[in-house]
Amino acid sequence: MLDLKGWKYSNNAVILNDLAVVKPDFYPDNFILATGKRGYIYALGESRIDYAGEVYSSVDELLSSCGNEAVKDFINWKFLMEKEWVITDGNRKFICSFTTLDKLPKRTKHRC
Repeated sequence: MLDLKGWKYSNNAVILNDLAVVKPDFYPDNFILATGKRGYIYALGESRIDYAGEVYSSVDELLSSCGNEAVKDFINWKFLMEKEWVITDGNRKFICSFTTLDKLPKRTKHRC
């Protein structure tokens, strides 16, 4: 998907159950997912997840408490607050943000 939209994937995705995770909540702030000629896509923000009667402030906290098996029950995670993928230019000037790859803009749209 990143290649189709003109971005160069960083090859550092989190892998769970042999699948690359693309939800920004699974990544630390400022993790660079992809680059363009003059821009970046990176994770930024805060997470709050309601799962099994508890509220967690990060995916890491949830998995530390409940174990990696909780990923199999992902459908029952309720995101109260989500991180976003942020696109900035080479000077880190904000261009736009999105939470899912179906909203990923073409690199050339923003001259990145």
